[in-house]
Amino acid sequence: MTSIAKELYEKSIDHVRRGQVRQALTALLDSLAIDPTYADSLESASRICHTLGSPEDAQLFEAVVRHPEDTEALFNLAYHLISQERPDVGVALLERCLQAGMEGPAVRQELAFARFQMGDFKDCREILEPLLTDPELADTEQLDVLFIVAEAAMYDGDRDACLKALEAAEKHIPTDEQRAQLDGLHHLIGRSMHWSQLDDLDLRQWHFIQHAGVILKVAGGLVEDGSRQGRYDVLHLKVDMVAFLIQRLLHLLQTLDVPIGAIASASKTAEPLARAIAMAGSLSYVEALDDHAGAPILLVAGNAAELGPIAPRLSAHNDDLRLFCVHLDWTRDEVVCPEIVGVLSPRAMLPWETRFSLEAETGSSQQIPADERPAEVIASEVVAAMAELPDDEGQARQAFEGIYLPLAQEILLGNHARHPYRRRFTAVSPCHATEE
Repeated sequence: MTSIAKELYEKSIDHVRRGQVRQALTALLDSLAIDPTYADSLESASRICHTLGSPEDAQLFEAVVRHPEDTEALFNLAYHLISQERPDVGVALLERCLQAGMEGPAVRQELAFARFQMGDFKDCREILEPLLTDPELADTEQLDVLFIVAEAAMYDGDRDACLKALEAAEKHIPTDEQRAQLDGLHHLIGRSMHWSQLDDLDLRQWHFIQHAGVILKVAGGLVEDGSRQGRYDVLHLKVDMVAFLIQRLLHLLQTLDVPIGAIASASKTAEPLARAIAMAGSLSYVEALDDHAGAPILLVAGNAAELGPIAPRLSAHNDDLRLFCVHLDWTRDEVVCPEIVGVLSPRAMLPWETRFSLEAETGSSQQIPADERPAEVIASEVVAAMAELPDDEGQARQAFEGIYLPLAQEILLGNHARHPYRRRFTAVSPCHATEE
């Protein structure tokens, strides 16, 4: 095991020599997932964190270097790395805590949540089992345990265990925030009325069911670009990819027989995208939501944060308004509504946005300015790209709709006839990140 950790450490050295500092840190974390107290990797990770301007992070690594058997130092580093989407390293550190004799609900809960994030739902539930009858836990602490057990059981395909945990939760007195979590879990299990269809769903597909009507895909698969363990990096959409997304969206609206009378944009950034959808679908483009004269309108956003200013308007179902977003981020508590259709990624860059380019050799970055051409001109370019998309005789459309239409008809939030209420992310969901 240590030999593998050493190989990854040496790989990090090569990255540093090439100026690839962040890649070096990734290799060091991979090393620590194998051997969480490997001193060379801990020391190098600390130095890199200082280089990147994160002294607090550096101190967490340094504390473990100084006292590799200090359970508090191990726990603090584990807690931080789990919050930074490296549950694999957190698990290794927390298991070392248990070996060193650290007991108590905190370490078990954190280890369970890390396993949860990794999709190890059975292990998650087993780790929490002793806490379900722990008399030392306060009422609210027991509720937190039950919530994680319930959601893990749901993703594990064990409906009975999920219901049992929720029934036990009802015997406790929740805080307002916990009541929202409990309601969210009840709504989620209520939407899973055709349980047999969900047995093979992974966590990402469960996210579709929880938080969005339908998530569009790009040719070749999900918009996952160089990711590790299902995480998504920044996705730089190209014009042909935008064209493909619009094609999928228009086909979907047609298949679902969703009436759209006009298109509007939620921001200047989204305007070329909105105008391209309008051109491709022979629809009217309007400057503001109130200009649609009663016709159903599709509001197009570059990212979910753009929907914030109109969130109160979205709090109740409205047949006259649909939403399309190219950037849905499960790492933030953003407005996500039943009718929303979009691309799942922590950050999706439209081709005409301002961006930064990173030189692989030097590690230096330079700004690429936004496309200053009128939105109509950029939109025309996107529509022209649609005409150049290869004719696959409807195979891509059939593949996409074959995956999502059955779910949309049964359990997705987009089915507002069955599920008319909007909601935000549940706090226990792996798709939710709590601000520290």
